[in-house]
Amino acid sequence: MSLNMKTLQQALAKASAVIEKTVTTTVQEVTGPRPLQDYELLDQAGSGGPGLAWRIYTARPRDAAASTPYPVVSVWVLDKRALSEARARAGLSRAAEDAFLDLARADAARLVRLRHPGVLHVVQALDETKAAMAMVTEPLFASVSNALGCLDNVGKVPKELKGMEMGILEIKHGLLQVAETLDFLHNNAHLAHRAISPETVFITSSGSWKLGGFGFALSVDQATGGLASSQQFHYSDYDVEDTALPLQPSLNYTAPELVRSGDSKVGSTCDIFSFGCLAYHLVAHRPLLDCHNNVKMYMNSLTYLTSEAFSNVPTDLVADLRNMLSVDAASRPSAMAFTGSSFFRHDTRLRALRFLDHLLERDNMQKTEFLKALTDMWKDFDSRVLRYKVLPPLCAELRNMVMQQMILPMVLTIAESQDKDDFELSTLPALVPVFTSASGETLLLLVKHADLIISKATNEHLISHILPMLVRAYDDTDPRLQEEVLRRTVTLSRQLDMKLLKQSVLPRVHGLALKTTVAAVRVNALRCLGDLVPSLDKTGIVEILQTLRRCTAVDHSAPTLMCTLGVANAIYKQCGVEFAAEHVVPLVFPLLTAQHLNVQQFAKYILFVKDITRLKKSVA
Repeated sequence: MSLNMKTLQQALAKASAVIEKTVTTTVQEVTGPRPLQDYELLDQAGSGGPGLAWRIYTARPRDAAASTPYPVVSVWVLDKRALSEARARAGLSRAAEDAFLDLARADAARLVRLRHPGVLHVVQALDETKAAMAMVTEPLFASVSNALGCLDNVGKVPKELKGMEMGILEIKHGLLQVAETLDFLHNNAHLAHRAISPETVFITSSGSWKLGGFGFALSVDQATGGLASSQQFHYSDYDVEDTALPLQPSLNYTAPELVRSGDSKVGSTCDIFSFGCLAYHLVAHRPLLDCHNNVKMYMNSLTYLTSEAFSNVPTDLVADLRNMLSVDAASRPSAMAFTGSSFFRHDTRLRALRFLDHLLERDNMQKTEFLKALTDMWKDFDSRVLRYKVLPPLCAELRNMVMQQMILPMVLTIAESQDKDDFELSTLPALVPVFTSASGETLLLLVKHADLIISKATNEHLISHILPMLVRAYDDTDPRLQEEVLRRTVTLSRQLDMKLLKQSVLPRVHGLALKTTVAAVRVNALRCLGDLVPSLDKTGIVEILQTLRRCTAVDHSAPTLMCTLGVANAIYKQCGVEFAAEHVVPLVFPLLTAQHLNVQQFAKYILFVKDITRLKKSVA
C-alpha cells in the first residue's frame, strides 16, 4: 500500500504534537505549575481567598522568566493534595472539592479580565497540574484577614504580621480605596462581588488595598439593577465550620437578601452590606456578626442589633454604618456616597494621603505647597502609614528632577526606620536612578546621608550604585561635597575590600589632600587618611607618609600640622616603634620649627618625638 508524502508529514506532525504535549505534561507534574517554574519562591507573605486557601509567597523571577514591572511578585499556590486531604477529613464529597476548585478558577479568570487600580493585577495567569494551582500577581503584603490576626494556612508567620495593629488612619485610607473599587465594579464593570470580606481584600507591598476573591461574582442587569442570574446561598441552621472547602462566602459578611430564600430583589447593594461588615470589623476590632455560618444566629444578631454594638465605633461613622447594614437593600448608600462620610471628610491626615495617591497627576506648584505642609505632619503618621502609604508615592515622584530636593529628605527619613531587606525591596530601586544622575545639591544631600545608605545596602548595590556616586563627589569641584564625602570615607572603607579601596577611594583622598586650596578639605582629607591607617598594609601607609611630606612642604598652617601629627600617631600605633622611628620621626621632627604652632601644639609634637625616641632606646 502506498503512502503519499503529505499523509506521512501529517502523521509525523500529529505524533510530534502528542509527544510534545506528553513531555510538557510530564515536566509540569514534576516541576509544578508554570509560575513555580518561572519564579523562585522566597518567604510566605500570607494567605487569602475564601477560607484563606491560597498560600501567597513573595517570589522573584528566575532568569528565564518573562520580565515583569515588579522586582518581586506574589505567587499564589493552592495545594490540591492538601485540599483533598482536608476534604476527606471533613467528610465532604469529591464534588464539593471540584466545586471549590471551579470557584478558584473563576476568581483567577475574572482577575485577568478586570483592569482597575483597585483590583489585583495579575502578572501571570492561573496554571494548574494534578497537584497544584498557581498564579502570579503584583507583590502583596498580606490579606486584610491576616492583618487582623487570622493567620490560617500561614506556615512561618512573617515578623511584620506578628502582633500587627493597623491605625485608624491606615484603615480609613484602605476603606476609601475599596469603596472606589466597588464603585467601579457596580457602575462600570456591572458586577456584584458578593464576597467582600477580610479574606478577599488584600494589602499590596506598596500599601494599597485591592480586591480579589471574585469567584462568587455575578453580573448585574443594567436595566433592572438586579443580578443577571439570581442565586441565593444556603447556610445551615446550626454551627458549621466550612473552612476546609468554603463553597459560599462567610456568613459573617453576607447580605441578608443573599441568605433569604425566594428574595428576588438582589443587586449590587449586597456588596455595601458586606463592606459595612468589613468596616465594622476593622474599626471595632471584632466581627459584627460572629455566627459560625449558623443562619439562625445570623438572623437573630441582625434583627436585634443594638446601639451597644456600635459603642466601639467612631461616632462620626455610626450613622453611615447603620445605613450600610440596613436589612432593606434600597436604604443602603452607594459606595461613592459612603466616601462622603464625615468619618473621612474631616481628617486632614487622610486628605494628605489622598493627595499622595494622586501625586503624579499634580503640577509642581501644587506638589511644592503640599510637601511643605507634609513636613509638619510627620509626627501624626505612625510607622506603618509612613512606610506603606507615604513612602511609595514619594519614591515614585523621585523621577521628577524638579521635586527631588524636597522629596529626598523625606524618603531618607523614612528609610531610617527600615531594615535592610525592606530598604532594598521598596526604597533602593527608586534611589538607584537618583544615585546615577544626582549632582549639585541633590548629590550633596545623598552624600550627607551616605552612612545611612551604606548601612542599608547590600555589598552588591554598594559597589554597583553607591560607590560610583561617591566617586563623583570626590571628583566634584564643590568643596562642600568634598568635605562631606571625606567624612563618610571610613564608613565606606569598612564595606570595601582592600583592592577596591586602593583602586577607587585612596587615590582620590590623596588627591584632595594634595591639590585642594581649601583648608577644610585638606584637614578632612588628612583626618580621613589617619582613620584609614588601620585598614591598610605597609605599602598604603608609606603612600600616606609621602602625601604628608608633600602637604607639609607647602602648608605649615596649624590645622594641617596637627592633622599630620594625628596621622603620624595612628601609623605609630599600627606599625610599632621601629617603623615609626625609621619613617615617621624623620617626617615629624623638622616640623618642630614651624612658626604656626602655639605652645600647646608644640608640646604635643615634642611629646610624640620623645615617646618614640624613648621607646626606641628601651627596645635597643
